[in-house]
Amino acid sequence: MQKRRIAWTMLAALASEAVNKVVPLVTMHFAATRLGAAGFGVAQFAMWLLDWGILLVAFGYAQAIPVLMRRAGSDAEKHQLIGALILDRLLLAFAALFFLGLVGATNPDWGIYLPAVAASVFILFVSALDLSGVLIAGQKVWAYSLLMIIVKFASLFAVWRFIQAPQDASLFVIISNGANGAICIGSLVLAIRYSGVAMPSLKQMKIVFRLAAPFALSLLAFLCVERFDLYLVERSLGAEGAGWYSGPAKLMQSLVPLIAAISTVFYSEMVGIHDDASLGKHLRFSLLCVMTFVLPLIVGVWFTGAEILQLIFGPGFESQGGTLSILVLNGFAHAVIVVIGFQTLGLRHRMRPVYVALLAALLVGIIAGPTMTELWGYRGAAIISVASRWLAAAIILMAARKAGLLHLREFAEPVWRAGLPTLGMGIVLATVAYQAAQLSIMATITLGIVSYVLFFMLTNRHDARRIYQNLIRKSKDVNHRGAHRQ
Repeated sequence: MQKRRIAWTMLAALASEAVNKVVPLVTMHFAATRLGAAGFGVAQFAMWLLDWGILLVAFGYAQAIPVLMRRAGSDAEKHQLIGALILDRLLLAFAALFFLGLVGATNPDWGIYLPAVAASVFILFVSALDLSGVLIAGQKVWAYSLLMIIVKFASLFAVWRFIQAPQDASLFVIISNGANGAICIGSLVLAIRYSGVAMPSLKQMKIVFRLAAPFALSLLAFLCVERFDLYLVERSLGAEGAGWYSGPAKLMQSLVPLIAAISTVFYSEMVGIHDDASLGKHLRFSLLCVMTFVLPLIVGVWFTGAEILQLIFGPGFESQGGTLSILVLNGFAHAVIVVIGFQTLGLRHRMRPVYVALLAALLVGIIAGPTMTELWGYRGAAIISVASRWLAAAIILMAARKAGLLHLREFAEPVWRAGLPTLGMGIVLATVAYQAAQLSIMATITLGIVSYVLFFMLTNRHDARRIYQNLIRKSKDVNHRGAHRQ
């Protein structure tokens, strides 16, 4: 039953992420080509500012609530915990609003971004209704995934219909945050349907807040590490520079939800595991699934990055192909930070190494970032972004090894199992490029996918043979039972 639930949940999560990859990229195409680099930069930086407010409202509750729901002794207590979650977040929404005003007062270009930010502050209060963590705790990830698919298509239609010129930057921010708000409200409806909400006590609100605080600190540090490079570019090159940099940055950031979607499937199962052996088994499988997607994407971008940027964001963005080739290396570091840091160490209440790792990465970015950006522009910001995240990943990996939750050979196994076919795919694409073959971008992507699948089957043929033998054995058992009944 558990394997069947994991399989269906994984299928729903991957379907959701397939839509979450294609639809936002199409949405970005309409936005970038119609708003222009400057308008696109204004919209992206305004959304970057709002993300900080949303993070303060989220405050790690999505990670903490599955743990609390597991500990709850009755359905009534679960309903009160959900109520405590909502009330806590509504209070934090007012703090987030004050925070945005404070940031605006210190930004000399605040007048450029104020219309877009002011029109979308509603998302701070709507995000307080997000109950995705409740759905994860109740193994209802499939329902949440279906909700996201529907909303993403609706937001794409709205952008295609209403975003037409550079002055529509504020409207684009409203539509984007409106889609996120619809997902939050939808998760509330689904959570009420599958669970329920009740008025909590002040004590329960304090309990929820205290448990969420460690997750909130780690998420705050994580977002700082993930997004500080856009701030560096905006400070050095202005809104238009932020627009050009947002192209490769958005593509890189699209990998993060993919990693989170795959790992969340295992996280919802790992919450109920208490022995380290079972936890390690889920961890290795989660790493393998994540690396199977991340590694070929990293190598594939090296050969198609410029063409993808031009296709998605329009003419001029192909000049950022080198920046994207650097930024995409962050995908590997994110896999380690999310799967080993937030999941494995977090579930064992060993978040201190995660804090240390993220703070160390942030210090590297703050100290070296301005100089690197001044010297090498976009690529300098990308290099310091990659260096900071790989430093965080290395610290987290060493901490998990020291805690006995993961040995380096266990980490190496999923990496080489996904890495060898990726190397084969890279050789094929490099050979084609060396021969100066004029393949279209779709032909190159298709060649990469086919070669990766073939090399993956070749390098993992032992597992494929075992699966085939098990299928044959089960088929014979079924036939034997049928003959026996007759």
